[in-house]
Amino acid sequence: MRIKWRYCSIYLLCFGISIAQTNSTTSGDFNLASTWATPIQVANGITIQNGHTITVPNGSTFYSGKINFSETGKLQLSGTGKWKPGPALNSLKSCKEILDYYPMTPSGQYTIDPDGAGSAASTTCYCDMTTDGGGWTLVLNYLHKGGTDPLLKTFAAALPVLGSTALGTDESGSTTTWGHVSNTYLSKFTFSELRIYGATNAHTRIINFKTSHSGTISYFKTGVGSMSGIASNYTALTGHNAVLPGSTANYFTNEYDLAMTNFPFWVSGAYHWGIKGHNYRWEVDDFNNSASYHTLHQIWIR
Repeated sequence: MRIKWRYCSIYLLCFGISIAQTNSTTSGDFNLASTWATPIQVANGITIQNGHTITVPNGSTFYSGKINFSETGKLQLSGTGKWKPGPALNSLKSCKEILDYYPMTPSGQYTIDPDGAGSAASTTCYCDMTTDGGGWTLVLNYLHKGGTDPLLKTFAAALPVLGSTALGTDESGSTTTWGHVSNTYLSKFTFSELRIYGATNAHTRIINFKTSHSGTISYFKTGVGSMSGIASNYTALTGHNAVLPGSTANYFTNEYDLAMTNFPFWVSGAYHWGIKGHNYRWEVDDFNNSASYHTLHQIWIR
């Protein structure tokens, strides 16, 4: 059987996957991660099965681990189409880089090296590979149970990972899923976008937006400055129906390692983003002046 993929977009992984792969060519679309039992294995190597010809379209480059050819299996390069050996997943700097090289990679935990050959060590991270095109790295995650007021945690050389997202779950005792990164550590990462998400059982409004606002990115990296200007510099994502950040009128400044948590954007007496704000308030687009309600706060970078 001869298979040609002449209309694949750049970076699309149009080939059979790993020796352990059991899917046949009739069981799904090579373009879809759902076709494969283990799409992450593309980074480790692929097998072009007997009787299959995989065509890399003109103008496209595809990355994988080594290629195994089974009997008459072939790789066909069309025009300027290229195949290149891809880098190891744990050598990449971010979830965005992982997705650029291996677009079928699913959401989950990975090891990345945030500054490459720099001084920062490799670390475990959580990657969201689906929201708004994917490639998001989690840098703040607080799933807080109403009626409690636990301490925050600042990661100085690691990242929080995703645990539960169910409101009412208490993750404050977790050493891996509870916390946010320091300014110094965040500055080790190269990114141009932030995604901010918040939910609470106090109401049905959801905060879910992305931004490339340079002032906000600088504030979170340095702790100096503020989010002033965010009200007109954001894009609402699926489910966003909150008042913030569009009506934001107030900003705390120079909060250093609390830049992402201590009221970075709010409307006085009405709508706040607060994670143990003023050392006791947990708020998502509201003003309950307490820790009474369940909350989920997340910040991602890309």
